[in-house]
Amino acid sequence: MANMSVNTFSPSDVKLILGGYTVVGWDNLTTARTQQSFMTIRGIRGKHTRVPSDDTSCTITLTLIQTSPSNDVLSSIHGLDVENGTGRLEILLKDLSGRSVFSTNEGYIVGYPEVTFSAGIEYRTWTMFCQRSSWYVGGNSKPETSLVDSILGGLASSAGNIF
Repeated sequence: MANMSVNTFSPSDVKLILGGYTVVGWDNLTTARTQQSFMTIRGIRGKHTRVPSDDTSCTITLTLIQTSPSNDVLSSIHGLDVENGTGRLEILLKDLSGRSVFSTNEGYIVGYPEVTFSAGIEYRTWTMFCQRSSWYVGGNSKPETSLVDSILGGLASSAGNIF
């Protein structure tokens, strides 16, 4: 019998946790690896090879509505980092309506966002850099396979079983 499930994405089920604080009031969230997992080395006569990269660093870009209380939290974290060098963050990004999960314990806020005031609502875009990270980019179908469950179990263990 065919699986008749409906794949569903819910933005409210995407949770970003910075050092134990769940970010609220976000509008857009992007994570991007600094380098690809493999670098292609082009050879003569069309024979190529690849070299794996140990660099798992990435950038997180977080856009918050200006009224979000998370701006206060991020500003405080970054201010303390500038003053005392205490800004290293554990970061967990998890889609509870799917299987995507991202984590690091070596993240920090790179600077304050550009700030605009106008007659309308504005946004604050925060950038974080993660020196090392672990990724699992999944869909929202929640397949029940031993391989996927095993991988996610390992990621959950390394992220401290937060979810």
